[in-house]
Amino acid sequence: DRKLQPHCLACSKASNMSVLSACTLVGVFAAAVRGQQVGTTQAEVHPPFNVQECAAGGACSELPGSIVMDMQWRWLHNQGGYTNCLVGGEWNPQYCPDAETCSKTCALEGLDLDAYSQTYGVDPIAGGVKLHYIAPEGAIASRVYLLENDNSYRMFKLKNREITVTVDVSTLPCGLNGAIYFVEMPQNGGLDGNLNTAGAKYGTGYCDAQCPRGMKFVKNLADVEDYKKITVKTPELKEIQVGPVGKYGACCAEMDLYEANREASAYTAHPCKFEGVERCVGEEECGNKDKGYMSDCDKDGCAWNDYRNGNKHFFGNGPENAVDTSKPVTLVTQFITDDGTDAGDLKEIRRVWIQDGKVIDSAKATNIPHGGDSITDEYCDVAAKTFNETSYTFPKNGGLKSMGEALERGMVLTMSVWDDSLSRMLWLDGSKDVITEDTKDPGVIRGPCSFESGNAKLLHKQDKNAFVTFTDVKFGPIGSTFHGAAAAPAANF
Repeated sequence: DRKLQPHCLACSKASNMSVLSACTLVGVFAAAVRGQQVGTTQAEVHPPFNVQECAAGGACSELPGSIVMDMQWRWLHNQGGYTNCLVGGEWNPQYCPDAETCSKTCALEGLDLDAYSQTYGVDPIAGGVKLHYIAPEGAIASRVYLLENDNSYRMFKLKNREITVTVDVSTLPCGLNGAIYFVEMPQNGGLDGNLNTAGAKYGTGYCDAQCPRGMKFVKNLADVEDYKKITVKTPELKEIQVGPVGKYGACCAEMDLYEANREASAYTAHPCKFEGVERCVGEEECGNKDKGYMSDCDKDGCAWNDYRNGNKHFFGNGPENAVDTSKPVTLVTQFITDDGTDAGDLKEIRRVWIQDGKVIDSAKATNIPHGGDSITDEYCDVAAKTFNETSYTFPKNGGLKSMGEALERGMVLTMSVWDDSLSRMLWLDGSKDVITEDTKDPGVIRGPCSFESGNAKLLHKQDKNAFVTFTDVKFGPIGSTFHGAAAAPAANF
């Protein structure tokens, strides 16, 4: 699972795939709340995060909103008490003998603005949010979602639309990832009044195309069954034990707008074969690429990474690059249909950059036959063949048409900063396999970072002040969120 899981939190500690509760809070609980999640020690207070909706012609109006911390980061305890439901990497059998009992017995706590800032390093700033890699109290990494109101995520329906955001990754070195992306989680966070009484207000319901099995709850059921460590391979191809993880995973379509540090970036489409969220079972359904299990979501996705595509000085840290990550940059992502209408099928995902008032078009791929400068089905096929991607499943999962259908149904905006203690983020900014792959072959090198870079323990010590900011989110019809060149036709392959 390359998507983040919680690390050391104020009330829990974690490996990269599981949460180990480790604290006791002092306070008085009010009457217990029935159902998974809601505690009563601390009321939830959401940091503000407004966005702008633009009309054709460029007139934009501000929409109020806020952000919420993922429930994975919250203290989970028995209702009306102070006992952790997850202790030492194991579910407490007193409260969690089975999934449904656990969901009805365990509650999670709210956060005030001080906890968001000091405990988790999430600070509201003008126009958006600043996510600190390491919070003042020592927590590492965070993940937040955009809310429309206190009880509902804002659903973005972006087929035949574009979205713009300004991002600063200037302090993120090799091995870190400031990510902004969409997932098809339910608008209410799975609120059902029974197993889940917390819902979006408390950041429940996460899923993504990696079908993560490190989630505490999957479709409202505690992931207690077969909760154990699993065997995975490191970039050196050594087998190690990680986890524990549960039997079930949370799968859904995912659209990565921007996964980046100051050295490399990518935007990636991850379609799935189904609508909404699927509760997969074990590695056969959730996927394990080492064993040939692919799942019903495209884990690898179809990605555009300028460095991997042959343009080593398009994106990077310094003025020698067309996009200079030493300062903020605005990125526009356009979802273009085959007939230019909302009814058409998604045929292209195009990126436009804006920096210092200048519109910067995407560079053409130089190491892929016939070039191209955007994601299309044809580009995905040719790139996969050129890069010898043996686990390529983009067409089997519906390709851009399927991705467009998810964007049409509505997806939730997610923002995070994280490290990757297993694969060291080499899939983004370096060479993830220098043992069986030749770095001279096309696509093997994804960025300038060394194979030894991205050690999480070193990052914790050396990059305590790293952060990412996300500001000035705008969305609307193609060409409405910025001033510059309109979208060009898709490249012919």
